[in-house]
Amino acid sequence: MQAPRSRASAARAPTATSRHHGRRAAAVVTSAVVKSAPTLVTSQPGDLGPAPVQPPTASVPVAYSVHSVAPNIKMLRGTCLAERLKYEVEYGLKRGTTDNSYIISSPNAVVLVDVPYEAYMQEFEKTLESQVPLTSLTHVIVTQLDPKTIPALELLLSRRAAAPGADKAPELQIILSNPAMKLLESTLGEKPETQGLLGKVRLEVARSGAQVAPCGPGEADQLQVFLTPTPRWPDLLVVHDPHSRVLFSSKLFAAHVAPPEGEPLDEGGWEAYGDDWRYYFECMLAPSARQAAAALDKLDLAPARRRPGTRVNKTSAKLRSFFRQLLGLERAKPAEAPAEGSSGPLPVCELLPMHGPAVSSALTQAGPGVAGLLVQYRAWVDEQISVAASTCAAVFYASAYGNTAALAQAISRGITKGGVAVETINLETASLDEVAEVMKRTQGFVLGSPTLGGHMPTQVSIAMGTILLQPGAKQRPCGVFGSFGWSGEAVDEMEGRLRDAGFGFSFDAIRVKFKPTAKDLLLCEESGRALAQSIKKRAKAKELQAAPSTRALNASGPQLAMGRVIGSLCVLTSKDEDAASAMLASWVSQASFDPPGITVAVKKDRAMENLLVVGGKFAVSMLAEGREKAAMKRLSRPFGPGEDRLAGLDTVPSPGLGFPVLKDANAVLECAVTSRMEAGDHFIIYATVSEGKLVDEAPTAVHHRKVGNHY
Repeated sequence: MQAPRSRASAARAPTATSRHHGRRAAAVVTSAVVKSAPTLVTSQPGDLGPAPVQPPTASVPVAYSVHSVAPNIKMLRGTCLAERLKYEVEYGLKRGTTDNSYIISSPNAVVLVDVPYEAYMQEFEKTLESQVPLTSLTHVIVTQLDPKTIPALELLLSRRAAAPGADKAPELQIILSNPAMKLLESTLGEKPETQGLLGKVRLEVARSGAQVAPCGPGEADQLQVFLTPTPRWPDLLVVHDPHSRVLFSSKLFAAHVAPPEGEPLDEGGWEAYGDDWRYYFECMLAPSARQAAAALDKLDLAPARRRPGTRVNKTSAKLRSFFRQLLGLERAKPAEAPAEGSSGPLPVCELLPMHGPAVSSALTQAGPGVAGLLVQYRAWVDEQISVAASTCAAVFYASAYGNTAALAQAISRGITKGGVAVETINLETASLDEVAEVMKRTQGFVLGSPTLGGHMPTQVSIAMGTILLQPGAKQRPCGVFGSFGWSGEAVDEMEGRLRDAGFGFSFDAIRVKFKPTAKDLLLCEESGRALAQSIKKRAKAKELQAAPSTRALNASGPQLAMGRVIGSLCVLTSKDEDAASAMLASWVSQASFDPPGITVAVKKDRAMENLLVVGGKFAVSMLAEGREKAAMKRLSRPFGPGEDRLAGLDTVPSPGLGFPVLKDANAVLECAVTSRMEAGDHFIIYATVSEGKLVDEAPTAVHHRKVGNHY
């Protein structure tokens, strides 16, 4: 069914004035209409009563700056000065973040792309008004609408309506996807005090490939939108500017990191931001790899040179090019874009995401002989799809306030860390046929729901019925989770129906009141990893049941030789607010004299890996020879999600950090993570030692192995 037209008029279809990519637009405009997201409801009788009051959003320190990224494009960058904006898994590197909006000025239009999260809105409005009169705005393009961004849009519309000369200002068009329009109308449109705001603007539903606003002096200089929905962001769209050859990429190619002040672009390239781009992808897009692949296919981005006259700071660019040539580091020149009037790939010389730096230097090359972000994204997507061909889990969820969605994202992250692909399915937009199809190609699932009026929403209940009917579903490991405001009965309902039907659970039900904390997110990741382990155990039963002696017989020469590499036995402990974890480690080594530093190899699927990001702190208990057996017995076994790993061991607080360390240790170190490097299936953590204490002169226990293909 076609999406409904806008309040005043339908969004324009691709027009004859768009010679550039004209055939592309015609090909996609009829096929990419996104279903609108229905409001979550419950079929249970009775008065639902008022919704529980959500706790207020914690204030975070923010700062605003303005940067020219093209002669007619300004970035309004709101920088979060805290380690993380909120407790969601994608902020796990604790590098801050930015919320980027953009102003595009042309002779016939002033376009604003995106409004920020509510924490930024006051500073955003001041900054926006310092750059352009609000009455001069002709278009606002919303690439992704979150309930927490609506207050900023409401403030913008209110201030524009109250500005001098507002009655003579051009009509403001708000361009957004159909799901976003439904959300906007169900919030601002249903409140008496804000109904009038929407009556003063024109809402236009974006069609994929449509030209929506001027962006330059030429007739063909028209912004073009493309719908790129994912389960987490069913309203997602991106915007291509053919005049400046930039892509306003919204959540794609984004990163939660706060670049240095005064640097809008990715200065430092892959070395500075590669880990941030990869981490954001793994948290937010790896669980939607099929949809991410469809978006990349639809956009078909091609690196291109800037048009003459659209480069910012030409002298600086020439100097950089001169020195790069002098040092032999000059990148290969990208191919020219297709000629005007032809169809083909979208030419881009810069990516302008909603979060993190603008992508320029790392667009096509991450380093000598290393592909850039465009190629890396495709490789990451293909890797996830390849893994899904053998083992894959489904995460079904609905979310009333975004809290259950945050839990779903953390569980998905744990599943992928466990070496299993994941598909996230938003039950607010998915059809029952989609639910059934996903169940056919996955080997385990989790189901998440908020609680509405003491029950799960109808969408979740109906989807559960479809899941229960799937052949062989009972043999697959599963789990349930949910966020709630009052009592959380939905989680009990889901757990009870699945248990009564004979399903087996990989982890205990997860119940979180309102917003998740650091401890909740760690529990979700551990639970996702537990589900992945259950799936892998079923898929590779013979291999996992093999005895160590059999592994040694099948090991290669290098693996047998590596087994003779020994390491000191240690216990690592770490905390992040209310989240804590511990692990047994033997791949620990001194790495530097000045400053004193050590390296630790941590397997990627370890629960504690999440606490060992750059800036994280941890304590090391060196195990004394003859006193190591109790710790080894306790920490060598599998743990359930959220289980206290140090239970039964005697611990004391470390001298500076106060982290638990073993009372029987012969020495204790306190460390801060300075850097980390990806090394196959492990991360190599380099940490400087800030404090140390020698407890006694007993020698340190070492770990002897027969073979180097397992611990």
